Amino acid sequence: MRMRSPKTPMVVVAGATGYLGGRVARVLHEAGLRVRALARDESRLEDVRSSCDEVFVGQATRPETLRGLCDGAFAVFSSVGVRHVRKRPTFFEVDRDANLSLVRLAEEAGAERFVFISISGAPELRDTLELMEAREQVGDRLGESALRSTVIRPTGLFNDMAEFFGIARRGRVWLIGRGEARVNPIHGSDVGDVVAEVLGDGTPPAEVDLGGPEVFTMKEIRELAFDALQRPRRFGYVPLWAVAAAATVTRPLNRNLGALLAGLHAVNTRGAVAPRSGKRRLADYYAMLARAER
Repeated sequence: MRMRSPKTPMVVVAGATGYLGGRVARVLHEAGLRVRALARDESRLEDVRSSCDEVFVGQATRPETLRGLCDGAFAVFSSVGVRHVRKRPTFFEVDRDANLSLVRLAEEAGAERFVFISISGAPELRDTLELMEAREQVGDRLGESALRSTVIRPTGLFNDMAEFFGIARRGRVWLIGRGEARVNPIHGSDVGDVVAEVLGDGTPPAEVDLGGPEVFTMKEIRELAFDALQRPRRFGYVPLWAVAAAATVTRPLNRNLGALLAGLHAVNTRGAVAPRSGKRRLADYYAMLARAER
């Protein structure tokens, strides 16, 4: 690991143990910035550890464990959010409350910048989708802050596409509707490049809508997965109304699962296409996953 001067700007990366945060940490380190990674357990940083100049052990949902996290930091990046369908913690506790705590800490420490990851289409869907509302409330708070902030809204990440790859590996893939909704997913490292650009911009944009370089239908994404595995394409179809109904029924029992189903219904109804960015291709990503299995 290259050693940085104490005068080199420090960026706190919250979410560094996840797919996106880990790739952002690596890009920022390679760009010459110092990276302080927030981790509940340092061992979960795995291969990204070499890109972290410092590790702060704390839990995003427990503000009392985060004292000093942002001290001396020039900027804070956060992709903290729920990635499970267990009942607790809820996305309001994580996607909203944990990130609001990070905003307060950044302000109290005198940081200059804050870059936050929301979701493509969230401003339009926040009144109907609670997960979008939870993340957009953080964007609202940043808009009121003296921090120079940027909210980045990706369409979908390659690790989400890896879920489809795993399903194709097991056999039949189920499409919601006819699989005609369009999306241009983006690699985490390409998002990292945009984060680095934003942090280097003297007047950073308040918002960035962000998608990858290629637009696919939902069915085409699954076809790419089958092709990478060199397996015949096998599809089943789930009506859109059935997913909407399942979201409604599930929500009172499990808010996280209900939010996931509602989000799946939304993206398969309206799609998620944003201005194209990046250079990494989904077919290459699937080929890498396929090679890892051989």
